[in-house]
Amino acid sequence: MARYRQTLLTLCLCLLVGTLIAGYYLWQRYYIPPFACQVNFIQHHPDETLTLWLNYTVDGKNGTLSMNGRVKSDPAKIFNRKIFFQVERKDNVYYLTSVRNIKFPDDDVSDSWLEKYEPLFFIYPNESIYMRIKKQQNDNYLFILGTLPTYVCHTSKTEG
Repeated sequence: MARYRQTLLTLCLCLLVGTLIAGYYLWQRYYIPPFACQVNFIQHHPDETLTLWLNYTVDGKNGTLSMNGRVKSDPAKIFNRKIFFQVERKDNVYYLTSVRNIKFPDDDVSDSWLEKYEPLFFIYPNESIYMRIKKQQNDNYLFILGTLPTYVCHTSKTEG
């Protein structure tokens, strides 16, 4: 009888440890760690060049993106937008869905013009985009659209 209890206890303990390991694995795979980062870069297109500044803040399943930029062919033409989005994650693949897109008063670029150069996620609500976001050893984030590394987003340093 004591042998039976010992076997049952061992089996229950193994089951508990297995459940904890599986739970941790799933948590690591889907948990969205909070981060904030900024990136400045230039996009070259056949007919236009854009200078962009992006500021990402992700906190749980929600995030905001401030997007500012200028157009090289017309320096007076600027865009200044804030995108609120929801986030889902599986491993390094992030699925972002825009919830609300705000154009600030100084934004004088039409949505239809910007569509030629930026994914719809950055312009309209209820648009989605897949991105690979990989945290680097220096705490910056590498953003990959499709298969090409697109930009390195530099982590915000907070004073503490």
